[in-house]
Amino acid sequence: MACAEMVDCLKMCELFGPLAEEEIEGLAASVADSSQVDSYQAGDIIFAQGDHTTRLYIIAEGQVSLQRMFSLGGRTANMPVALLGKGRAMGWTALLYGPHEATATALCHKPTRVIAVDGTALRSVLENEPRLGFRVMGQLACMLGDRLRSAYSAMETHL
Repeated sequence: MACAEMVDCLKMCELFGPLAEEEIEGLAASVADSSQVDSYQAGDIIFAQGDHTTRLYIIAEGQVSLQRMFSLGGRTANMPVALLGKGRAMGWTALLYGPHEATATALCHKPTRVIAVDGTALRSVLENEPRLGFRVMGQLACMLGDRLRSAYSAMETHL
């Protein structure tokens, strides 16, 4: 993938907001060869809840709904927990050690282009540059907190 396109995508991504431009350029150069651009149509599923995922997806354009299957008191419901657009990240489990199971289904609402970044390559860069890694993982924690609050809100609405 072209490094310039990767830089532009990382600049707009919520996870990399606290990074300086030269840090983003270095990060993009490090992961560009192991990344790809994927295109989807409305109605396509990028990944499903429970799938083994190895990539972090950054939305370059389009709109994706994250939907979670919940079982509550013998009832099962598929509920949207977030609606994501340009610059938003998903597939966060690819950045962690251990199981890389998607915690939700990513369903495209519009034609969508994503940058799919190899999680192992990205994690390696973040480990080798701990200051950079700490800031990115801090952003990840904030993002997950927001998603968790959204999921709780969705559950409370349907109880």
